[in-house]
Amino acid sequence: MNVDALASVVEVDRSPVERLAHARDLWPRTTLGLALGKAPILPELVAFPADESDLRFVLDWAVVNRVAVVPWGAGSGVCGAAAGRKGAIALDLKRMNRIGEVDAATCTVRVGPGVIGQHLEDALERAGWATRHSPSSIWCSTVGGWAASRSAGQFSSRYGKFEDMVAAMRVVAPARSFRTGLWAEGEDLGPWVLGSEGSLGVISELLVRVVPVPEARWLRGYRFPSVEKAWDTMRKLMQAELHPCVLRLYDAVDTRIGGRGKGVRKSGAGWLSSITASMEGGMNLALPLSLPRLLNGLARWGGGECVLVAGWEGRPEVVNILSKHGHALLCKGGEDLGAEPGEHWYEHRHDVSYKMAPLFTRGAFADTMEVASTWSRLPALDAAVRAALGEDCFVMAHYSHVYREGCSIYFTFVGRGELSRYDRVWARALAAAAEAGGTVCHHHGVGPHKMHAAGKELAGIAPRFRALRHELDPTGVLNPGRLFPPVEVPEPPAPKIAVDLRSMTATLPAQQGQAERDAWLSKYGVMLRFPTSGPIANALCAPHSPWETLVLGASLRIDGKRVLLIDVPRSSAGPDPRGWFPPSAYETVTVPVLSELEPSVEVAQLARDVRPARVLEHGWELRGPAAADLAAFCVKDRESE
Repeated sequence: MNVDALASVVEVDRSPVERLAHARDLWPRTTLGLALGKAPILPELVAFPADESDLRFVLDWAVVNRVAVVPWGAGSGVCGAAAGRKGAIALDLKRMNRIGEVDAATCTVRVGPGVIGQHLEDALERAGWATRHSPSSIWCSTVGGWAASRSAGQFSSRYGKFEDMVAAMRVVAPARSFRTGLWAEGEDLGPWVLGSEGSLGVISELLVRVVPVPEARWLRGYRFPSVEKAWDTMRKLMQAELHPCVLRLYDAVDTRIGGRGKGVRKSGAGWLSSITASMEGGMNLALPLSLPRLLNGLARWGGGECVLVAGWEGRPEVVNILSKHGHALLCKGGEDLGAEPGEHWYEHRHDVSYKMAPLFTRGAFADTMEVASTWSRLPALDAAVRAALGEDCFVMAHYSHVYREGCSIYFTFVGRGELSRYDRVWARALAAAAEAGGTVCHHHGVGPHKMHAAGKELAGIAPRFRALRHELDPTGVLNPGRLFPPVEVPEPPAPKIAVDLRSMTATLPAQQGQAERDAWLSKYGVMLRFPTSGPIANALCAPHSPWETLVLGASLRIDGKRVLLIDVPRSSAGPDPRGWFPPSAYETVTVPVLSELEPSVEVAQLARDVRPARVLEHGWELRGPAAADLAAFCVKDRESE
């Protein structure tokens, strides 16, 4: 290994301290291993490219010397995607931290992959702009890492996940460099790069969509008698086109531990307070956590009341309209707790990323698992994963990243600090999520942690992914072993042609003509959210707003075999090529639908921050309880220009 040749062009560091700092990310399994005396594998050296030419030199050098390269952002990942390996280079991208000027005409900004998230938001805010991508790790994660893992922020219900904010990328792979999205020349590989975790190429620059800094914000808390009642209200709120920036529901246990909301009942929660205090006080937790079923049973005994935080932001007039109608809907099922719960959450929304580490030195481990599904599958998914985790862990959850068609569940669980127990818990929970029809990962990514489960979920497209990887990286130097291991799964049956009125989706023949399709949908009182004049398969790449879901799932024929991509609003179980394949490959597609009976208002021009239910040939269609008020504001806004 000729390191001198590399060091003559690119800054490198072989010191033990730097190598140790880049040996792992924040995967709790490796943190537990450290607590148990198991040292991580150190990379051979750390390289710090400053620009795209440095990246090209490093990759060319790695190919010649047959050295593995592991792209490294800020090390905040929790699935081991940036784990070190013997003899490898850790490619630290934080020197590639340029932030360009915002292009106000296109609402985009050019950003280097190594920019820390909070640094980007701070720079944009000074110019009056924001991404509104706000993961809890925003202080210790990078823009490139967000794209590579398909990250989600806490305002995804309005702005989408980070993949929805990426308009274009420059990517350097060992075999060639290429561009994606708006910068693509020819075939667009963007859907494959997003979520590929540095295994197809290294992102060297991104074009990111931005929005004006919100002028107003409205936050409030509500108490519900059960999570089921709250789920129903959340679903109705999203399907009423009220577009909150945040909907965040805490289950009964999380509500009591957090003490969220004025008047939240505390009786029966003394034992929880004691456990929390013992965590903070340094008590060894192995004994209480040896009785997880008892702890979870006591949690259920404590009652079912839960707290939901809801919020809107944007232009004051739009916020006033949406929050007025949203508040009325929320109060039909919940009790208004005032502004304090929402404002408290907003001020402390990033705290969770920095409070788990002490548990690992006290005989325990703590971890989180985020899954997602459509609304119709959510109760079964919640029950299945909660039961699987509860066999060995104390479990609580919150529900956020809410969409018209479904929702994610974010489980937090604590167990005895044993690696065998940790592995058993995760294997059981991932299997339960898949069996219940959910995605095994909503926004944390895959890494070695979930690659077998994600490999099964996307087994049908894995051969295409591996073929593309071989094309871009013939010698296999980029993050070896990622993303999907070979797995054997039986060919799935064809999905049932059906309408899911709870999730407001329909699974339809992809090649069916418009007249037959629309007549069939009309029998159920629904119509396509994104109308098309021909077969749906011909419109899967149609232009749409970045926060919208054009297609949730599909079955395809690839190389003579049926491939099933499960229907889910969002996922990060690897890349998302749902709309990438040629139209002839699709057998069925699952797409959003709207009610035929719901009143609507057409407008010729949209005011900023007003979101339509449908795009029409000569305007936009507004729906839901706020439609008339929003339409009137659009007219007023146009007249004032």
